[in-house]
Amino acid sequence: MSTSARARRPRQPNPAAGRTLSVRMYDVGFGDCFLLRIPTLDGKTRQVLFDCGSIKNGARPFKNVVRQLLKDLRDTPDRPAHIDVVVATHRHSDHVSGFEDPAWDEVTVGEVGLPWTEKPDDPEGRAIRDGHYRLAELLQNRLRLGKAAAADPAPFESGLAMAANALSNEAAMRTLLQGFAGQPLRRYLPEEAATVTWFNTPHLPGVTIHVLGPSRDPEIIRDLDPPAGQSYLKLMETGEDTLDGSPRPFSEDWAIEPGEYASAYPELDLDLPPSDRQAVRNEGVGLDAQVAAVLDKALNGTSLMLVFQIGAATLLFPGDAQWGTWRIALESPDLRKLLAATTCYKVGHHGSHNATPVEFVEKVLGKDFWGMVSTNTMANWPKIPKKELLIKLEEKPGRVARSDQPQDAGALGFSTKDAGVIEAHIPF
Repeated sequence: MSTSARARRPRQPNPAAGRTLSVRMYDVGFGDCFLLRIPTLDGKTRQVLFDCGSIKNGARPFKNVVRQLLKDLRDTPDRPAHIDVVVATHRHSDHVSGFEDPAWDEVTVGEVGLPWTEKPDDPEGRAIRDGHYRLAELLQNRLRLGKAAAADPAPFESGLAMAANALSNEAAMRTLLQGFAGQPLRRYLPEEAATVTWFNTPHLPGVTIHVLGPSRDPEIIRDLDPPAGQSYLKLMETGEDTLDGSPRPFSEDWAIEPGEYASAYPELDLDLPPSDRQAVRNEGVGLDAQVAAVLDKALNGTSLMLVFQIGAATLLFPGDAQWGTWRIALESPDLRKLLAATTCYKVGHHGSHNATPVEFVEKVLGKDFWGMVSTNTMANWPKIPKKELLIKLEEKPGRVARSDQPQDAGALGFSTKDAGVIEAHIPF
């Protein structure tokens, strides 16, 4: 996929100028669910669903949120639910678990967009998926054993939550890969033969979709951690934060001495990137850190990062994309210019420190944008959302709404008339 001058398609005039589209953020707790609704001149409304998942309830049970979403998808109460495009950014449960509901079999869908790593007959994608599953399963089993034997089980909860989120949700993925009514087209993005970063679909007339990630380069997919100066994690930048109170998945008893790794854990060794495998052998890095890092790299690194251009509106949906994907976009003059035009930003990875680079916020993102953070506080991850990131976004200035704080969203101009929903109305 080229990032040359052809990568950014010139913005097309929109005959519907003066209208507004809406982006609905559902309070799913800790997870993502966004519904984009685009009015057309013929009186219809095009709908795009970005993810539907949760690993912790918000103000109400997640299953009730899914039912409300399915109801909202109907033009009228007596018509079946319809979605023009469904986007599943990646297979983490907090993004896809809602699709296990059997009611989705009755929803008519035009297209489904997934990362290229989910294509069933892609050998490289299959290798990534299989490796990830084995790692997640091994991590979960070891954590359960450790928790059962520990005097204090609390330090194991964070790792168990991560492993559960990473394990494949077969029912949800079956819906995305094979389900829905209407025999939808599946697009695995970026498409292998693509020579530009954008495409159009007949299901969304007047909309240009730019695919900024995931890369097909495995080294970029594994590039998880931002360098110094690109993260809002104070620990990395100033040393002011400490790790006190942040649980470790394993105690020191689980650490591996250099040279013992390959023989002790051959199944895990097969799935590590070469650089990580060599680091473990040479430096004796603890198994806990290696497994956690590989799990995150294997999934968040494969997340779709999309930009929707609709007339004068530019909507950025990065899923949980990590530094590797962001770096490639920021280094491309055309894609950087595209990011600078953002009018609505779905804040990456629930507001975590490593999914929104400092450079994007402070040097690229313009003013007067709508920011939407689907998040919730969790004891396992007390640094999400990162307050320093949210403060910087608000200082742009920008309207930044949190799904778990609807009372503040209303004061910023977001619509909060429906319980559990925060909606931005964006001119296009």
